Amino acid sequence: MPFSIATPTLQEQEKFTWRGYTRADIPDVWKLFQTINRVDDNDYYETKADLENQYDDPLGDPLRDARVIRALSGRLAAFARILTFSKPSKENVAYLACDIAPEARAQGLEQECLEWMQERATERLAEIAKANEAEEMPRALRVEFPDTAVEWLALYRGRGYQHIRSAFQMQRDLREPIPESALPAEFTLRTYDDDLDESLRLARNAAFRDHWGSQQVSRETWRANFTQVSDFNRDATLAIMDGTRVAAYIICYDNTVDNERRGIRRGYVGNLGTRREYRGRGFASFLLTETMRRFRASGFDYLGLDVDAENLTGALRLYEGLGFKAYRTKVVLEKQVASSK
Repeated sequence: MPFSIATPTLQEQEKFTWRGYTRADIPDVWKLFQTINRVDDNDYYETKADLENQYDDPLGDPLRDARVIRALSGRLAAFARILTFSKPSKENVAYLACDIAPEARAQGLEQECLEWMQERATERLAEIAKANEAEEMPRALRVEFPDTAVEWLALYRGRGYQHIRSAFQMQRDLREPIPESALPAEFTLRTYDDDLDESLRLARNAAFRDHWGSQQVSRETWRANFTQVSDFNRDATLAIMDGTRVAAYIICYDNTVDNERRGIRRGYVGNLGTRREYRGRGFASFLLTETMRRFRASGFDYLGLDVDAENLTGALRLYEGLGFKAYRTKVVLEKQVASSK
């Protein structure tokens, strides 16, 4: 392997093999995600088709930025990867993610994966800084866990990661009355179609330009992670138009895999944004209530979303006012990376 830290300890060498992530690994990786989802009661929405679409996403080179770790029997024991933006707009951040099969836990893989991710992420951030002549841009390693993942949190905190942010997973019971809302006459509502796709991406980048932790999303990443996702709900994805310009939008998903596992029907708001110059007009409230009605008409009982607990636009107050209730808290940890200069 190209990175010394990725070589497991002597004890681990007797149990596990490490290599880059290939398309042939996708079925096993997806099964691993599903197993962990059930055991840890996580929400996970992607399908095997989504993993196929995301394989060539420029956020990460599968062979360099991911590791598939197998037991000598061939069974997948863990999957570790880092994701980065090759042209960061505000900060140079690597996002870490590690999934370990329940039967392979507490055998040293947690520490080994973290060490590999840190080394590869640090190297990748240096490559990005050099390519963009952005040596002075802040660099950081970032990871997210449910607040119930106490062992993971303890491991990362013990390696110097600090709690910098919290987020809530919320849901709204669609069987409860949905408030009425109106759109100003000079604006029109448009349901998603393919011709709207690029306008939505540009609106998203504009709306989130001033949000914490947000980066500008490329066309390739947009398609792989936003509108070519298997559960993308075209009918509940809406845009408020000011002529031909997207003023605000909402992007929604069906979450089929998680719903089947839980025996519920809960839709999901993946992204909601308003361009800065259109804020304060109630567009977010209008889009949410219209989306609620559309999901309810399709037989859904709940609508879910995630919100940054410290969002400065008042999103949390908005959601609570519309009847959304938090049911899970996520914790974001970060570790600063020094420049090589």
